[in-house]
Parts: sequence; C-alpha cells; structure tokens
Amino acid sequence: MSVIISVTLALPPAALHAHNTGGWRSKAGPTKAYREESALLTQQAMRKKRGSYPYENAELSIDFYFPNLKRRDTLNAVQGLKPAIDGLSDAGLIVDDDWKHLSIGRIRSYLNRENPRVCLKITRNKSQNGEAGS
Repeated sequence: MSVIISVTLALPPAALHAHNTGGWRSKAGPTKAYREESALLTQQAMRKKRGSYPYENAELSIDFYFPNLKRRDTLNAVQGLKPAIDGLSDAGLIVDDDWKHLSIGRIRSYLNRENPRVCLKITRNKSQNGEAGS
C-alpha cells in the first residue's frame, strides 16, 4: 500500500481566487503566507510518516470542505491552491509540480459548515518518469 501524506489547510484566501481583480501586489502577501503555511504543515506531516523524500512522481488528490452550498467553479477553487502546491515542493515532499513529477487525481467537494478546509492527499506513484503505463 502506498504511503499517503495528508496536509489540511484553510480554504485559499479570496485574494488567490482566479477572478480576483487585485494586481500582483495585493496577492503577494497572501500567496507567500499560504505557500509558507503549506510547506510548514507538509514538513510536519512528513515527520509523522517517515519515508524517502522527495517523491519523484506523485499524485495529488484534493478534497474541499466548503462552509455553505454556494455554487462554486471547481477549477477556479483548484487554481487558488497553486501556492499550497508550491509549498509541497518547498517542503521537499515532491521534486516539482510539473507534469513529469505531479499528476492530479480526484477533486471532490463537500459541505462542512463547522470546519471549512481543503485536504491535499499526496501519494507516491510507481511510474517514475512521467511515462504512461500500458
């Protein structure tokens, strides 16, 4: 069975949403903070699950837990996670988030009024060079 590293974060700040009209200056602070939080929590998760890091080839699954039933665009929500995904690499869990090293698995959304969050689950893939299986 593959080792799964799970990292739970607050939902991305509004400044990171795809349709935020602010310029790069308004996004720089929230981007840096979210990326650093992701890296710190990823390092903590790695210490709990001893393994060989970084993963040369990994799959990322994403579970969103939203506070209400407001209609949301799933891919826009994923776009707001870019700094968090960069944090996985900063922490040394994955080599990089390019297509050769990271694939996107399932993306699901749930309702959780009491504890809105996003859970990133990273699994080491057996294929190591971004090559398709037969």
